[in-house]
Amino acid sequence: MKVICAGLPKTGTTSLCRALRILGYSVHDHPEHVVLNLDNYVDIFSGVENDESIFKEMYKNVDAVTDTPACVFWQSIFSQFPDAKVVLSVRDTPEVWTTSVMKTYAYFGKITWYAPGRWYSFLTPYLSKTVAKLRYFYSCVTIFISGCDAMGFDASAPGDPPYGYGKLGFKKVYLDHNAAVKHTVPSNQLLVYNVKEGWGPLCEFLGKEVPEEPFPNENVSQSDGKVAIIDEILRFNPTEIAWKETMRSLFIAGGLLAATAGSAVMAFCG
Repeated sequence: MKVICAGLPKTGTTSLCRALRILGYSVHDHPEHVVLNLDNYVDIFSGVENDESIFKEMYKNVDAVTDTPACVFWQSIFSQFPDAKVVLSVRDTPEVWTTSVMKTYAYFGKITWYAPGRWYSFLTPYLSKTVAKLRYFYSCVTIFISGCDAMGFDASAPGDPPYGYGKLGFKKVYLDHNAAVKHTVPSNQLLVYNVKEGWGPLCEFLGKEVPEEPFPNENVSQSDGKVAIIDEILRFNPTEIAWKETMRSLFIAGGLLAATAGSAVMAFCG
């Protein structure tokens, strides 16, 4: 592990991930955390796994980590890779970050088929063990990021952002998180960085030559409210597995129900 990106989501982490890959680093971003380490993070969040050395095993062949949930556990990862450099990505102001991240979570609740707030949502964790893991995982991530339960709101309720979110709570998390990183990491290992600054500060900090290509500009929220990383989540392998498990369970349940109904009709007619 050479670089730990401790910045919270919606601080340019996707652009930073792309930039690090251009510079030659192997990076685990949010998709890799979910696809490759969902079970590990479920164990960590639930307390089944309490040994920080698990992060050394998880990331022993990785050069850098970005985004959630790695940024939540940046201290534990840093304890296992104490020589790594730490990049704290930030936004222009706490208010800018708060607005951006609240829009992202609102979109997540509206588009994610296994999120609560739908008439069938109480069934999905029972129909698919992967749904149960994903809902627990994203709930825990958002409790850490915002202090509230991302999977606990009613996505069909009026209002935007959804009920349960407070701007002051998000702002406090942002300020406290950034203050902790700045206080803990030695100054010679820390770069506080806004992706608007481009290649210069990042390359100087990492000892890399500035690439010829422009600095990446990824995962920008669209005018229609769409957020690219959320759309990508729905294409993750665990999400596909969850959908297949749910459909299989519904098929089995439908077959059993049909068989039971058929037996009842035959018994009545007989």
